[in-house]
Order: sequence, then structure tokens, then C-alpha cells
Amino acid sequence: MLSGVLHGEGLVQTTKGPIRVALQRGAATKLTPTSLTVQSSDGYSRSWTLDNNVRVYDQRHTLQPNALKAGAQVTVAGTAPATNASPGTANGTFTAKWVVVQSSATPMNQPS
Repeated sequence: MLSGVLHGEGLVQTTKGPIRVALQRGAATKLTPTSLTVQSSDGYSRSWTLDNNVRVYDQRHTLQPNALKAGAQVTVAGTAPATNASPGTANGTFTAKWVVVQSSATPMNQPS
């Protein structure tokens, strides 16, 4: 159902009220111990803060967040900032709750 989605945001109703959520598919371009930047095939780029309890999956396996590699094709989902949040504030942050690795990073300096 979501196979063609590159990135998007929406509202989900929870018992605590509606929350904004986001989804993005693309290449992991930058990784730190606390964040992940993803660039979708249309050129859109977004930085995600990795939640303390982020779940990372590769096919059917659960991975540690430090197993993520730049260049890997991933799908990231999590919470989006509230519509009235200021960029760069804690409330203006996209927070990854789960990451699915679609393909591993392409090794550098190897013939195609």
C-alpha cells in the first residue's frame, strides 16, 4: 500500500489525542550516534533524531541502531513536529521510532 511513498506526514488519533507522524524512504546520507539524514529519490532530505528506543529491522531481523550504514536504502517512520513548533527546537524535531533497511550500503571503490 505504501510502496510508492517517498515521504509524507499525517495525523494519527491516539488515546492521548492526535499526533503528527512522518514517513520517509530513501538513502541514508549521514549518520551520527543520535541522528540519521535520509535523502529521497526526488532530492528531498530530512534529518531524524533517533529515539532512545528506536527499532531497526533488516528483512526479518532486529538490528542495533549502530548497524545503520551511510548509503543504505531505508524507510524511516516516527513523529513529526507539531504544526506550531519552531524549527531547531525539541518540539520542532522529526523523531525516528523505527527504521527498516531495504538494502545495505553499496561498498565504495568497487567496480559495478
